[in-house]
Amino acid sequence: MDFQSPTTLKEKKALLKKLETVGTTCMDCGQKYGVYSVGCSSVWNGTCGVCGEDKRVTETRDFAYFITGIRKLKLEIQNEKSQSKTKVQQSEESSC
Repeated sequence: MDFQSPTTLKEKKALLKKLETVGTTCMDCGQKYGVYSVGCSSVWNGTCGVCGEDKRVTETRDFAYFITGIRKLKLEIQNEKSQSKTKVQQSEESSC
């Protein structure tokens, strides 16, 4: 499966909200956004709450509730907002 990483702030915020609230995940999404934290998982055929594909899924708790992906996204969002504020401040200073 080929994942498209979110590029805009809006896409990152949407993915963050999804990761914080989703209950099931496929192994591909689990490995991308989390860390496999158990030795054995219950899996079943269902719809992945992240990518929306019908495949074998498990609970997000098996991937530490995506805490690593959530932290990374929050940091990216924070950095992007910070850079945006800096650019606004610089443009205001240069127009004076």
